Order: sequence, then C-alpha cells, then structure tokens
Amino acid sequence: MSGKPRKKKPRKVVVYAGTRNLYQVMLPSIRSLTKNTKVDRIVLLIEDDEFPYQLPANCEVMNVSGQQFFSKDSPNWRQQFSWMTLMRATYTKLFPEEEKILQLDVDTIVCEDLSPLWDIDLSGFYMAAVNEYTSRTRPFGPGKYYNIGVCLFNLAEIRKDGIDDQAIEFLKRQRTEFVDQDAWNKFCAGKIYELDVRYNETRYTGLTDNPAIVHFAGTRGGWYSNRNVFRAEYVDPYRDDQKA
Repeated sequence: MSGKPRKKKPRKVVVYAGTRNLYQVMLPSIRSLTKNTKVDRIVLLIEDDEFPYQLPANCEVMNVSGQQFFSKDSPNWRQQFSWMTLMRATYTKLFPEEEKILQLDVDTIVCEDLSPLWDIDLSGFYMAAVNEYTSRTRPFGPGKYYNIGVCLFNLAEIRKDGIDDQAIEFLKRQRTEFVDQDAWNKFCAGKIYELDVRYNETRYTGLTDNPAIVHFAGTRGGWYSNRNVFRAEYVDPYRDDQKA
C-alpha cells in the first residue's frame, strides 16, 4: 500500500527559566503542567547543577550560569534575574535537537491539557503567543505586541531565517524594558501566530471563564502566597507544592 509518509510529530518540550530566588515558586507551575499534560521533556534553565526540590521524573535541569552569549556589560544585565531572561533568546543554541519549545513563565498555572498547542501548524510562523490588548508597551510601533510568558517557539523556522542571531545581537546592544519579549516582538513581527487568550490569561491579555493557562504576570505581593490574589482558585490546589 503506497501513500505519503506520515509526518513525525515534534516532541512536546516545555522550558522554564529561573534564578535561585525563583526555584521554589517554579513548583506550582510544574505540578500543574504534569497533572494536566503529558509532555516528553521539561527543562529547567537554572544557575546550579542540581535543583533543591523534588521534581517529576521527566524534568531535567540545565545549568546555564556559565553561558557565553551575554556578558555583565550587556545593557539588559540589570536585575537579579534579567540575565536568565536573556537566556530565553538562545533556545535554538541550547536545544539544537528540538523543533518546537513551549516556554512557560514560572508564575503560570496550567488548567487543562495543552497537547492541542503542539498540533498547531506553525509553517511560516516563528512563534505562537497571545496579544496584549491593553498595550502596556509599544516599543516598535503601532502593531500588536505579544506576551511571551506563554509562547510556542518554532525553532526550525527561527533557525532557518537567522532570527535567533538577530535577537541575541540586538539584546547585546540595546536596553529593553521587557528584555527577550521585546526582542522577539521586534524580529518576529508579521510571523506570530495569535493564540486564543485562554492560553495566557493575564491582566494585560484578558480573562475568560475557561482558562487553559492562568498567568499571574504583574501581580505584586507574592502570587503564590497571597490568598487574595486574582484568580486565587487556580493556584490554591498547588500552594503546598512549594514545601516539596
């Protein structure tokens, strides 16, 4: 029986990034992800060889403290975790074997199976993300601006067009307000697949009655410990995970 060969599905890979001060607060997001979605690989970009808390079996850590992409003279090396945010512009270099990567901020809670994200045809797109309708920032003109706290990167397309190298060089030279997010918005403009707001519900993107991912972006006073935080019902089941 003849026919076209079935296209191999890309592996489901999720990446988090955080410095030591964020290790503990990564746990609720990781637990919510593994509870709701079967993924092939979860990678934590951290600044140590080992993670100090128990992790699911399919989690691995990558110590990127010795990275060679950015120096302390970089205009964006200015906050206690900004250098780690810069590393999110280097996925094509860190993961040459992967076609797609789902980036999740540490202050996210996954509410349902995210498998449909990997089924999106990203041919001709560099990434998939949710638009910030509130226009907190428009650093590169009047076009749409996307929040990449939840972002599915098409690494194959980014490599092909050299977008990664452009973003890295830009971040070495120019200070930005939202570090890698500004760079990806600049160089991926016109080739960003717009996700439904359900996949990244924040104060800046909008809220629905059935979120797939709740993102506590911009929340002050400890989103993971504040019982009065907006959308507290989604983080409540995972608060004890910080003690793991």
